[in-house]
Amino acid sequence: MRRRTCRAAISGVINHDNEEGIIRIADNTITRGLKMWTWGFASFTNETDQRRDPNPARPYVELWAGVSDEFFHSAEFPARSEVSIPETYSPTIGMSNVTHANASILINLVAEASGASLQFFSIEPVTPLRIIMKRGDAVLFDDAVTADPKNGNRIFAPIPAGGSAEPVQLTIRTSDGKELIAAAAGIEARTK
Repeated sequence: MRRRTCRAAISGVINHDNEEGIIRIADNTITRGLKMWTWGFASFTNETDQRRDPNPARPYVELWAGVSDEFFHSAEFPARSEVSIPETYSPTIGMSNVTHANASILINLVAEASGASLQFFSIEPVTPLRIIMKRGDAVLFDDAVTADPKNGNRIFAPIPAGGSAEPVQLTIRTSDGKELIAAAAGIEARTK
C-alpha cells in the first residue's frame, strides 16, 4: 500500500495484482508499533486456489499493532489497568491504494488533469450513498450510488479543460445526508 497522500490512521496490505487487501483503521498514536510479517514460500507458482483448497499451513501475512514502538520493546501498564483500542478492519476489494479511511468507508481519490478517479469500499454496503465530486464551483459528479461489496467501486469524473487550479473535493454521504467521509486531492502531474 502506498501512503502517498494518506493522512488517515490506517495500516494494512494490498495485493496490487488482485486489487484486494485488508486495512486496519485505528488511532495509531495509541498503537504506534506497526509491524507486518509474511510467512510462506519463495514462489506461489503452481499453487492451488486457497479458497477451494483451504490449508492453514499456506503462506500468509500477519498484521500487528502494539502500544510499544517496537515488537520486542516492553510497554508498562499499572496494575489492574487496561488499554482500549477501538479498531475496524476492512477489505479493500477493487482498490489499488487507500488515501483516506474511517470506520465507515475506505477511499482512493486521485486527481489528474483529465479527471478524478475514485475507488471506494463501503464497510456497510447496504447503505445507499450520495457521492459528490467538485473542483471549485464545477460539479464533476453528483449521483446516488449503490456500493458493490463483491467487485468494488470505481468512478471516473472528467475535469473540464481550463478549470480552476483548486483540488478535487469529494464528499460521500448517506442518502439521508449524513456525511461519511470528505477528502480532497490536488491535481497530480502525470509521469511517463
